[in-house]
Amino acid sequence: MGLSKRARDVGVAMAILALTALVVLRIGGESGETITGTARAADGDTLTLDGHRIRLAGIDTPEMMQICKRDGVDWRCGVAARSRLAEFLRAGPVTCRSQGRDKYDRLLARCETVAGDLGARMVREGLAVSYGGYEDEEQFAKAERKGLWATEFDLPQQWRKMNGRPQEDTHQGETGVFGGILATLGWS
Repeated sequence: MGLSKRARDVGVAMAILALTALVVLRIGGESGETITGTARAADGDTLTLDGHRIRLAGIDTPEMMQICKRDGVDWRCGVAARSRLAEFLRAGPVTCRSQGRDKYDRLLARCETVAGDLGARMVREGLAVSYGGYEDEEQFAKAERKGLWATEFDLPQQWRKMNGRPQEDTHQGETGVFGGILATLGWS
């Protein structure tokens, strides 16, 4: 019986090492890549920089066709989010540090300009919701009734589901350690 327990322990250890190696190989190719230059907003959480499509990590913004209600009046909140991101991008060079790729092969990255972290700014102004990051900024926006938090709106992921749009994967910070490993491996 002692030999089978030892064999099982060795097997478990080998499986853990193999999984760790796969994670390192998967992450190693993309993580930490830094790109700097002039960027253009595709929507409220996606930009194009130096030929790369980049999805801002940790946030989710309303879809371009999404309508929110502000004081009972339609407000094109998705268009407003893209417009605000475009304003931030005009502030000067953008630096993005990648954290991998999403299911659409966009780089997932944290990006900043001289005005600061773009994801933090978008969430703090209430034009994006936290999606695996920026929880403190979201609490501030809610408390101050900024942007979306002063309207009637569906969370972007709910709106996509209700309107037959492809769902966006949660970002690593929102899935926990095990979920993050599975997402990194493409198994979620």
